[in-house]
Amino acid sequence: MTLRFTNSALLGLLMILTLTGVSALIVTLEPWIMTLHRWAAWALIALIPWKVGISLRSLGRGLGRRSRRLPIISLSLLLAAGAVLVIGLGLLWAWRLEGEWTLQGFTAVNLHWLAGLFLSVPLALHIWKRWPHPRQQDLISRRAALKAAGLGLAGLAGGWLADRLAAERALAAHPRRFTGSRESASFLGNAHPVTTNPGHGSPELDVDTWRLHVLGEVESPISIGYRDLFQMEAEEVAATLDCTVGWFTQQRWQGVPLRSLLAEAWPRTEARWVRLRASSGYTKDFTLIEAENILLATHVEGEALSHAHGYPLRAVVPFRRGWFWVKWIREIEILPFRAT
Repeated sequence: MTLRFTNSALLGLLMILTLTGVSALIVTLEPWIMTLHRWAAWALIALIPWKVGISLRSLGRGLGRRSRRLPIISLSLLLAAGAVLVIGLGLLWAWRLEGEWTLQGFTAVNLHWLAGLFLSVPLALHIWKRWPHPRQQDLISRRAALKAAGLGLAGLAGGWLADRLAAERALAAHPRRFTGSRESASFLGNAHPVTTNPGHGSPELDVDTWRLHVLGEVESPISIGYRDLFQMEAEEVAATLDCTVGWFTQQRWQGVPLRSLLAEAWPRTEARWVRLRASSGYTKDFTLIEAENILLATHVEGEALSHAHGYPLRAVVPFRRGWFWVKWIREIEILPFRAT
């Protein structure tokens, strides 16, 4: 029963960690998502001694007469090493143990989620080949309920203590956000950090020839120049840019609400999605409802955007991570469905 309960609990926790991790990266920035992620991580850590015992007993049986166990055992050991790596990288970042260490420009938190995503494929294979099917009494019984309660308490206690330690080790100049990111250059305009994928933002754009196009499923396509944007009703939004590299910055952004342009273009009844396209070809898609809360920024803290920060026009998407804040926008396409 211990084997089946432990493996079933591990499976459940890994599913929670995967779903919350992916959600925090590409879906939403709700604080409870990250809180649940950390609690599940500490509950998983609490199961490690039992899982180690199960693994040692399995390894003690050797390969037997059939060598078919060798690939499965190798995969299991690889997953174990990967899990330790993912946990270690997370703790390094949360507790500021890494100092200024990076690997080819990747921070510990970068590598934490990249390694986690990479392990999801061999983990799925491992589950398919090795996971024992739990019995009803393994999951629905007084003993199972007590074990689950103890596991839940371990997750809550571990998460709380880890957060306290992270708060104590955080630098006053760079406080920690609920996502784990560290504050940098808030309210300093273009002085805040820059993260750009290779090749994006090159070459620089000439505003005398640059135009923004609104097209697709609209009744009145729009082509507008940079200076024409200032004839539209402006809006200021205080928003936090949270980058998966591990920093966040709070700024006041000025520009034109995306909803204003959409209102002028008159989306057709079949319109469902809005695609923002950069001059580099980089794109991100949003629902029409999400587009209501996106600002097309020309300025930050009263300064015209620098080229590195997306001049002449970038998206401000307060409810998503930094890689959704498309820079150097040249086209807004309205779609009836989300094309891949």
